Amino acid sequence: MTLAKILVAASGTNEGQGALETALLMAKRFNAHVEAINVRRNPRDAVAFMTEGMTGAVIEEIIATAEQDIDRRADSASHDLVGIAERLGVEITQTPAHGHASVTFRQEEGREDEVIAERGRLSDLVVASRPTADGDAKEEVVAESVLMESGSGLLLVPSGHVSDLSGNAAVAWNGSAEAARAVHRAMPLLQQAQEVAILAPEEGSMRGPGPDSLATYLALHGISCHVHNLPTNWTNIGDTLLEITHNEKASFLVMGAFSQGKLRQLILGGATRFMLNHADLPVLFTH
Repeated sequence: MTLAKILVAASGTNEGQGALETALLMAKRFNAHVEAINVRRNPRDAVAFMTEGMTGAVIEEIIATAEQDIDRRADSASHDLVGIAERLGVEITQTPAHGHASVTFRQEEGREDEVIAERGRLSDLVVASRPTADGDAKEEVVAESVLMESGSGLLLVPSGHVSDLSGNAAVAWNGSAEAARAVHRAMPLLQQAQEVAILAPEEGSMRGPGPDSLATYLALHGISCHVHNLPTNWTNIGDTLLEITHNEKASFLVMGAFSQGKLRQLILGGATRFMLNHADLPVLFTH
């Protein structure tokens, strides 16, 4: 198993540079092709819900400012990509190269959450920057859309973090279908990991296959792994998973993305939402 195509959201922001470089580093590891997408939203969306009581001149000024911001981000995304690709020795092409890493830069118009999710359906992995407290709220909308609508795995990279995801790995396991899908999506990375730590409650304390069964399954794929049982007195499972992942010296965490209810918006489970907003290392989610 391998990664052949990686999609990365080229946002043109400082936060997005780490995701872009991480995607290209992973492409070098797997001789994969990266599709870097910069989405240009409609500048009139900036006033979609705030026109009441505004004069036409004010509305046009807001739209003009939004258009300037869109142009600036597009230019930054292109500039960042060229600089990172040249520094890493990744070929910039219009079509995927064969036998070595390559990257294509594309600009599309529309809503970023819809475009990235749709393009992600024919990608082995989607890479994006992790939403930040002081960042653009649409980053979280994009992440949720990819999780719910793409059918692909989503690797969220914290701002300022760059990694090719080599070294150790950690898997958050609870025996669920979501966790199983996350493991399957992450298999190319897990097979190249030095050691995989399975973070899970004790055997027999969960519905579905336990951590020992997962360890046996991973061993069949030639993966060296061990079980790290979670403490029973945790107060925040997200904090606990991050702490153990760091203690295991893992470069990334794999976990299922859990949801509450059937509507897409704002329904992610507590542990998933915590990781979405607070993880300080790359996390590979699959819903």
